[in-house]
Amino acid sequence: MPSAPLVGGDDHRALIIVDVQNDFTEGGAMEVTGGDEVAYRIGTYVGKNRDRYALVVTTQDWHIDPKDDHFVKYPEHCVADSPGAELDPELSRGAGREFGELVDVQVHKGQYAGDLSGFRGVDESGKPLGKLLGERGVQAVDVCGLAEDICVAATIRDALGARLPARLLTDLSRATSVDAAQVSEMELAATGADVIESSAAWP
Repeated sequence: MPSAPLVGGDDHRALIIVDVQNDFTEGGAMEVTGGDEVAYRIGTYVGKNRDRYALVVTTQDWHIDPKDDHFVKYPEHCVADSPGAELDPELSRGAGREFGELVDVQVHKGQYAGDLSGFRGVDESGKPLGKLLGERGVQAVDVCGLAEDICVAATIRDALGARLPARLLTDLSRATSVDAAQVSEMELAATGADVIESSAAWP
């Protein structure tokens, strides 16, 4: 966490980018229509607004051997160390630089279970996302990514459960369908999340 307040930003707010991976964008095993476009938008947004956030986090499905029925319910996807599990290169194209250079923390989730929420993820040392946020003094989160009605929504619900005010950035997220997005956004708003476009994130 920066020692001085961020210029024009919030030194207690994190951005959590959920599962913007090749298997969830165009041509992937569980393609979300418009995923590449959203990845580009996220890259552009982070490239312009990185210094407004105390912390930028990416989450990735990283399946090693999920013991539940995850690969029965869903097609096999985001197998650890596979091309499908890697972040979509449109993130870097949108940012105009290597996207990893703009990210503070990468967490992997679902290694041995079908975890949906980013809060089930851990960094390379095994430290869970909630603890990482707490250590950096994060007091609120913005969340975006794929798919809005599944893993993004689960991450927001867990943030709220941890008493972290959460905002869903709708234009930087994409659901499995238009109807699913509408239902998910209504449910998240009802549970206390702010549902906004990224243009409204920084007045």
